[in-house]
Amino acid sequence: MKTDKSMLCALLFLALSSLSFQWPVPQGRLTSTFGESRADHFHDGIDLVSTDNTVLTSTSGRLVYLWDKAMFPEENYPGGGNYKILSHGSMYSIYMHLEDGLSTVRDYEEKDPVGYIGNTGHSFAKHLHFSFLKRNERKSENPLRYLSQYDDSASPMITDFCFKIDDKYIIIREKSTIRLTKNYPILVKIVDSVTGRERLGIHTLQARFNGREVLQAEFSELRWSPNGLTASGRLFDSLFDEEGFYKIEGMVYQQGMNVLEIKAEDFSGNATERNFAFTVNLDMEKAD
Repeated sequence: MKTDKSMLCALLFLALSSLSFQWPVPQGRLTSTFGESRADHFHDGIDLVSTDNTVLTSTSGRLVYLWDKAMFPEENYPGGGNYKILSHGSMYSIYMHLEDGLSTVRDYEEKDPVGYIGNTGHSFAKHLHFSFLKRNERKSENPLRYLSQYDDSASPMITDFCFKIDDKYIIIREKSTIRLTKNYPILVKIVDSVTGRERLGIHTLQARFNGREVLQAEFSELRWSPNGLTASGRLFDSLFDEEGFYKIEGMVYQQGMNVLEIKAEDFSGNATERNFAFTVNLDMEKAD
């Protein structure tokens, strides 16, 4: 019997997505998600805090690199502070901002201690930055693709729409009227939270403008390119403004009513949709 090729692909995907990776901080709280804005770059992992500061290996693996201030007392901390990189075949797990005094154990079984949550390097509070890297494919993977489901029933919130004209941010109100001299990108403030204490990023973003698709982005992986890391083939500056707004480019405004349709979804599948209508008076002749 001839096996269907699409079935084989589906089985392969299931096998890869069911790799046995565990949360490195049991009972930890998620404070940052993969692909979020960091002012001028993507966040390439997840951040976790916990009352139990022990960090455990996500699965069995071998230590391939570490940096520890205790070993290099005359050097400044790198951005990731003290960190360890473990190899798990084609996947690498990375544990950053650990406390000083890391062990140099070479081989690890699942849930062996890696270190302790610290506040080293470019860190504003005690937390673990955890990420997955496929070095040969030159990409970072969203850890939430491989870890067990995080308890989250809250949907993202779409709060503000604005333009940045020169150095000024101009909020657009629902059904308001605005004069435009250019086809400026629309900037959208979207935040997600599980407990109300976090301001998390989203997993997918879709946008249609006047009935035409202008954006479809997913933060499942970050790939290397000669111009920088990309998410869904887009560079950071085409997805984010420096103030953390999600950026929607490709606008072609029409005289009169314009409608932006937004759908934002977090990794748990909680989604929010919003239709935002406003009136434009075109004045392209006065453009700079």
